[in-house]
Amino acid sequence: MSPKVYAPNVHLFAFVLQKVEEKEKDWLWKTCDEIIHKILHEKFNLMQLLDLEKEPDNPTISLIKADEQTEVAPVEGAVTFDNSSNNSSKNSSKISIHGFAYPLRLYDSYGLWLNLHRPEKENEQKTEDVDIQLLRQLNPENCLLLNGNKNFLGETLIITAWLSSEQDPQNHKALKNLADECLKALFPQSYIIPPFARSDTLFGSPIFEYGLFSQLSNYRHILVWFFSHPEAEEKFGFYQEQLFDLFFFRAKVVEAFRQSRQVYQDTNQEYSKIEEEIKTLEKFGNQQLTECELDQLSEKLKTLPKTALDYANLLRYLEAYQNTIAINSRNYAERLQQISGMLEDEDISFLERFSLENCAYFQEQIKADLGYFHHGSSLLDKAIASIRGRVAIDRAKSDRIAEEKKEKSDRNLEITILAVGSAIGSAGIMASSYALVTKEDPVLPPFSTAHPHRFTLSICYSLLFGVVVGILIWGGDKIWQSYKKGTGNREQGTGNKK
Repeated sequence: MSPKVYAPNVHLFAFVLQKVEEKEKDWLWKTCDEIIHKILHEKFNLMQLLDLEKEPDNPTISLIKADEQTEVAPVEGAVTFDNSSNNSSKNSSKISIHGFAYPLRLYDSYGLWLNLHRPEKENEQKTEDVDIQLLRQLNPENCLLLNGNKNFLGETLIITAWLSSEQDPQNHKALKNLADECLKALFPQSYIIPPFARSDTLFGSPIFEYGLFSQLSNYRHILVWFFSHPEAEEKFGFYQEQLFDLFFFRAKVVEAFRQSRQVYQDTNQEYSKIEEEIKTLEKFGNQQLTECELDQLSEKLKTLPKTALDYANLLRYLEAYQNTIAINSRNYAERLQQISGMLEDEDISFLERFSLENCAYFQEQIKADLGYFHHGSSLLDKAIASIRGRVAIDRAKSDRIAEEKKEKSDRNLEITILAVGSAIGSAGIMASSYALVTKEDPVLPPFSTAHPHRFTLSICYSLLFGVVVGILIWGGDKIWQSYKKGTGNREQGTGNKK
């Protein structure tokens, strides 16, 4: 048989960013309508009670229209609950449920406080204790766990109840078991209940927290709070505005850290790519780069700046989340100071622990991430500068070598033309002068057969003379170029300058 509690409450604190697409602008209010309809089977239209432009200069204000003369929208209905052990329909009964919907604008976001509870009194009579299985009727289809909106910041779900006369408020172990049973009763059997985190007292009454940040991807923040004396419930109602703000700032901190973990994963992947990119540069070594290698490095100079920009944006996102956590952590601490200032000698360490421990851890974690990943930016900058310098030097050297080859080829062509031209000219001159340097025999008549090879010798001597002149010109140039090269090397080795 399930244990019983008195006047159980379920409080949903949910938050969403204001600046959303038009089709998602009313998501939170429509979700509230759907929750109430699923639980109480009553039509509820929160939108018709709202003025979203109400006092736009006021950062925190109820959005209920001014002519309604209230800050909350009342909720009332009943659920069918079978309180028997044999599940007989004869024992089913209607149990009245009251509550309210409190829509709020909080700075850059909207907030909703939805309360559904079993009244403490009916017809001026105290209501009876109820089985904790009644909580299942307040969460059909797990509708209290919100999803499906990318601008959803998170929620805090609180179960409050008065301990029945059967429970001992000093028996911590029994109360922990009771809190576990409340969660099992609230959620469907197939749902994995968030793990227990810690327990403490708040306003003098025991409170149990569920949800671990080590399971951030599936994190849910749930509290079970048992009232053991009237002051706890009174203070909960009296400081509802401050508590609402606390849960809001808490949600923004947790969501910022959750998103930072996704950015961390993306940044870590990019960092690994950068390291691989740096390793690929080692294959180029220190030797003169080929044209193909120069083209490869030139292509990297086009892609690496884009990589560097994307990587810098990821780091900027991390820094933005770090700032968001810092700002909302400070706001959270300021609200705690307000509560502490109004409550002398009240122990609120349960609420302070998030600010002192979790917020500090989140900021230190992102700080460490940034310190590690900033090396990636440095590596990219150095790689780009190194590649740019390497390409410039090797491209200039390659261009110089190509220019020297072209100059050498042009000079060889010029020398060849000069040598051939000189050889031909010299041969012609030799041929025309040969008759002058060889006198005719005056005794012999012209065209005597005594010197039959004079013409042939003239041609041969002319060709030989031309070849010798060409070789002298060609060889002289080679000797001169070798001399210049040797002189230049010696000057370079000794550091002499002309």
